[in-house]
Amino acid sequence: MARTNIRQIEAFNAVMKGGSITKAAETLYVSQPAVSKLIHAFEDSCGFKLFIRAAGRIRPTAEARRLFLETEKLQAGVARVENTAKAIRGLERGEVSVVAFPALSFRVVPKYAAIFMRGRREVSLQLLTRNSPSVADTMLNGAADFGISLLPSHHPGIACKPFADISMVCALPPSHRLAGRGHVELGDLAEDRLISLGRADTSHQQVMAAFSEVGVKVRLGIEAQMADAACTLVSEGLGVALVPSLISVGWPREKVVFKPIRPKVSMKTWLYSSAFEPVQQLALMLMEEIRKGIEEIENGYSLP
Repeated sequence: MARTNIRQIEAFNAVMKGGSITKAAETLYVSQPAVSKLIHAFEDSCGFKLFIRAAGRIRPTAEARRLFLETEKLQAGVARVENTAKAIRGLERGEVSVVAFPALSFRVVPKYAAIFMRGRREVSLQLLTRNSPSVADTMLNGAADFGISLLPSHHPGIACKPFADISMVCALPPSHRLAGRGHVELGDLAEDRLISLGRADTSHQQVMAAFSEVGVKVRLGIEAQMADAACTLVSEGLGVALVPSLISVGWPREKVVFKPIRPKVSMKTWLYSSAFEPVQQLALMLMEEIRKGIEEIENGYSLP
């Protein structure tokens, strides 16, 4: 017994709906003999008659009517598969997940992910926040399409490459004596209390080294684990902080003023993806939107 194929089912459904071989041929844009051949082949694969032919007309058998209840569902399912494939191909449907370190994931990723999501009502998005050492674990668990970390990964399951450079900027209270300047020299902060990001933060050693280079002995007194928390303390007038430029997104100027610093202190970010499979197209597009967003922020703090 020959195996049924989708073309036979399409011909059968067309005859059932149109009531004749002629109508079915018009619907399928094929000849009448082609439809008749498909119907005969379908009858052979089913093992019973589907139509009674008399006086130049055809009538469906009881078996055909029962079968039509299922073949119509099947054809509708095939149409859904085709439409889904078309949507995926057109980047209109799918799922995207990204994991990033807090300074990036709290404001920057949501802001530029919103641009990416506009017009993509059938794309689902998941934004995950992990500290940099944990970004790799999230990727290895298969929870994200790509990750962005402040640390490179050497795990064989992760493809790791440089993503973007992030500058440190000076967060000042609006009333600070340096708030009106175009940039802040680290040497000018000798008398200020520094709200530090803590010794475990990736930027800590670089910041301390930069102060040492200009001969400033830093006045430490307040430590905040998150840069956003450090900015809140700055807004309350408790000191100044050196934070990643990304943190400046969304902060009103009447609360905190951000200035580029000299000498420049910057950190490299690293892009993680699976070492075993390519990144899907939707994820690549989101990745590029985030990259452009970082570049836009960094351009706002560039010095001649």
